[in-house]
Amino acid sequence: MGGSSSHEIGGVRVFKVHPGSPAAEAGLEVFFDFIVEVNGTKIEPSCQQAFAEKIQESENSQAKLLVFNTRAHSTREVIVAPRRWAGGGLLGATVRFDVVDPAENQGIRVLEVFPNSPAAHAGLVPFQDFLLGTAQAVFHDIDELVEAVTNNINQRMQVYVYNTDSESVREIILVPNNDWGGDGCIGCDIGTGLLHRIPAPRRLPGSSPSSAAAQAPPAPFSPAAPPVAAPPAATA
Repeated sequence: MGGSSSHEIGGVRVFKVHPGSPAAEAGLEVFFDFIVEVNGTKIEPSCQQAFAEKIQESENSQAKLLVFNTRAHSTREVIVAPRRWAGGGLLGATVRFDVVDPAENQGIRVLEVFPNSPAAHAGLVPFQDFLLGTAQAVFHDIDELVEAVTNNINQRMQVYVYNTDSESVREIILVPNNDWGGDGCIGCDIGTGLLHRIPAPRRLPGSSPSSAAAQAPPAPFSPAAPPVAAPPAATA
C-alpha cells in the first residue's frame, strides 16, 4: 500500500481445525489464518502462553480474535466460543506460533501429475492444487518441500493442499518413493513464483464452501491448453 517493502507478521498459526469444533464454527482457516490478538492482547513470541491462558479464561463464554489471513491479505475479527466439546481442547484446533512475510509465496503449485505416481495416487490436481505443508512445517519454497519428501521416503506423510476451484484445504496422504517407475519421488512437476501464486479469493475468509466441496477431492481438471510456463519449476 504505497510502498514496496514487506514486513513480517507474527501470531498463532492455525495448523488444523477439527470438524464440529468451536474453531470450525468460527470459520478459522487452516494454514492461512494467523491469530494476532486475543481479547485485545497481542500475541508475542515471548508470551505465547498468553494465548492459551486467554482461551481458558473465555471457557463457556466468548473470545474475540483478530485474525490475519495470508490468502486474502486481510484482517478480520472472529468471535469464538471456547468450551468442552466432543473432541480435544477448548477450540478443537492445532495452533503454533509462527511468522509470515505476506509478500512471500504461499504454497507450491502442482503443474503436472504423472500417471501411477505417488502424487496421482494422492489425488493431486494439476493447476488447481497448491502444496501448503505438513502439521510440522510450512512449504515456503521448493527446497523445503524436497527436504520434507526426502526425509519421508517410503513413509506415509500427511500434507495439506489448497484447491483453487473449491477454495478449500484438504489433507492428503503422500508416500514418496523412488520405485514407482518415473521421475521424482512423488511424481509431479511443481512451480513457484509470480505466475504460480495462489489467486485472490472469490469468497471472504472464514466463509465456508459447501460441505461437499470441502470434504470431497476435486474432480480431475484437463485444460484445453497448458498455461504459460514460468520458472522456477521442478519435478519432485
